[in-house]
Amino acid sequence: MGTVLLVGIKNVGKKLLFNIKPTKIASITIVTSLVISSLIGIAIIIIGDVGTVEMKILGTTAILGGCSLLCLPSLFNLERYRYKMFTAPGMLLSVTFFGLLLFLMWSENTLDGEYFLKSIFTIGVIAFAINHSLLLMMIKPVKKLVGRAQKVTIGVLSVVAVLILLSVWSNEFPEPLVRLLISFIILDVLGTISLPLLSRLK
Repeated sequence: MGTVLLVGIKNVGKKLLFNIKPTKIASITIVTSLVISSLIGIAIIIIGDVGTVEMKILGTTAILGGCSLLCLPSLFNLERYRYKMFTAPGMLLSVTFFGLLLFLMWSENTLDGEYFLKSIFTIGVIAFAINHSLLLMMIKPVKKLVGRAQKVTIGVLSVVAVLILLSVWSNEFPEPLVRLLISFIILDVLGTISLPLLSRLK
């Protein structure tokens, strides 16, 4: 009887574990962060005394919500066992980016050197690029036009990420490259907006 009860408890535990989706956890985290940030903001306005700790807590909740939103595409595809080559790096880089931002905010003797800040920014850009690509890949290319537009947009996004990182790490960034970067950003935004609309056209 005890063995049967133990097996039943284990089965229920497994079901509860698998029913908790990562995207649901991330969504709850985002909402919770927004609520906490709002309450802290209201308290600061009412009390009128803004200390360092209060600002750090506010920043922490904002970073938590932002990074949870950032990794949603990775979690969405992870639940469906798709694009494993991208979901794992997307998740890992998002979590690393979150951890480094927290360290930067809360550490008393923070490593605020140029290379450290550039490294954090680099990880953030790569994490955003991967998750943005996964977001675009969530659209099923039913038609050839949608599939081609999807590939082109992901390619444009990759160029944008490379140019941004080049501008960060190079001492000089020529004006022609700045114009090229702006042009590719516009194309990236255009593709991101157009893909969902194209996929709905019959």
